[in-house]
Amino acid sequence: MSAVRQLAPIPLTLESLRDKYGLPSDEEMFEALKQGFTLPAAFYAAPEMVHLEEQKIFSRTWQYACHESLLAKPGDYAVTRAGATPIIITHGRDGELRAFVNVCRHRLHSIAQESGNKPLLQCPYHGWTYGLDGQLKNAPRMDREPNFDCSEISLVPVSVERWDQWVFVNPDPQAEPLASVTAEIRELTDGLNEDLRDYEFEVRLEYNMDCNWKLWAENAVECYHCPTIHKQSFGKTYETSPDDYDIESGENTIWHTGPLKWLPMDADPAGLKGFRFAFTYPSSFFALDDFVGFIGTVQPIDENHCYAYVDMYSKPGTDPELVKAWVEMWDQTLIEDKQATDIQQAGYASGRVPIGRLMLDSESPLQAFMQATLKRLVD
Repeated sequence: MSAVRQLAPIPLTLESLRDKYGLPSDEEMFEALKQGFTLPAAFYAAPEMVHLEEQKIFSRTWQYACHESLLAKPGDYAVTRAGATPIIITHGRDGELRAFVNVCRHRLHSIAQESGNKPLLQCPYHGWTYGLDGQLKNAPRMDREPNFDCSEISLVPVSVERWDQWVFVNPDPQAEPLASVTAEIRELTDGLNEDLRDYEFEVRLEYNMDCNWKLWAENAVECYHCPTIHKQSFGKTYETSPDDYDIESGENTIWHTGPLKWLPMDADPAGLKGFRFAFTYPSSFFALDDFVGFIGTVQPIDENHCYAYVDMYSKPGTDPELVKAWVEMWDQTLIEDKQATDIQQAGYASGRVPIGRLMLDSESPLQAFMQATLKRLVD
C-alpha cells in the first residue's frame, strides 16, 4: 500500500476554487451531468480537489477495511486506511469491534504498522500503552508528571461496522449506519456474500496508478470499455454486450451482472451464475463468479496518483489450474485498466478539453458516480 500525501488542514470549498479553475456554477454542473456530460477536467487534475475530497468524501464515508477473519478473536487488531486517515480496528474482550485513528496521543506515531493479536496496544515509539477499548493504561515515567491522568487520554474513535463477512470503517465517529447507506443494494449482495463466504483466500493483487482515483473508480463501474480494452481478458470471459450485461445505479451503490461465455479447458459455461459486481461509493467493490471472487478498494494519493488492492478468493473444489487461469485473467484485466486510466489522466491534466460526453445507455453508472461526487463536494 502506498503512502498517502499529507493533506492540508485548512478547510476548502468548491466555491473557493471556482474562479481559479473556471468552474461553472453548481447548478450548471448538475444540469450538465443530467444531460450526459462529465465533471469538469479540473476535478481530476487540480491539487486542491484532493484536499477537498478528503474533507468532504473520504473523511465521511464507509470504506472496506478487511475480512472478518482478521478480527475473529479477542485481542485481534487490524490496520487499514480510509483516505488520509490511518485506522486500527480492535476485537475487545467483550466481543465488540472498535476502531480508532491509528495515532498515539503522545507524539502522533502510529500504534501499529501490521495486523496482529495483543492484549494491549503499545506505541513502539515511547511505549504508551492502550487497552483494546482505546483507553490509555500506562505511559513510561508518568509518575514524574504532575496532574497526568490516564483516564483523560484515549485513542480517537472512528466508526466500524460489519457487512456480512466484511468489515467497513468510516472516519466520522457519528456516521450514519452502514446499512442505511447500502440498503438499496443489500437484497442483491445478500446472495453474493452468502456464496462468497465459502470461498478461500488466494492472493492480494496491488496496483499503483498514475491517475486520479476517480478515473480508476469510474473505469471500474462501467463496462462500455470491456469489448475494446479487455478483448483477451474480461471481454473474452464474460458477455459484455448491452443486451447481455446489466447495470443498475443507485445513490450510493452500483450493481453489474453478466453471463460467462468462455471457460478454459473447454469447460461449458451453461447453467452457471456468471459475474456479479457491487460498488459502494466512494471506493469499495466486491464481485463473484462461479470460480473466484474478490473485494477491494481504490484510494487517492494525490491528484495524479492512486492505489488499489484486490483480495482474490476461490471456490473450494475448483480445479487449481482454473483458479490460476482466473486469477491471471483478473490481473491482466486490472493491469489493462491501469494502463487505460494512466493514459486518460494525461488528457484531463492537459486542460485542453474542459469536459467530456457520456454514453448514458452504457455509462449510467458514471453519471451516478459523478453526481454523488458533486453532491458531496457542494454540501
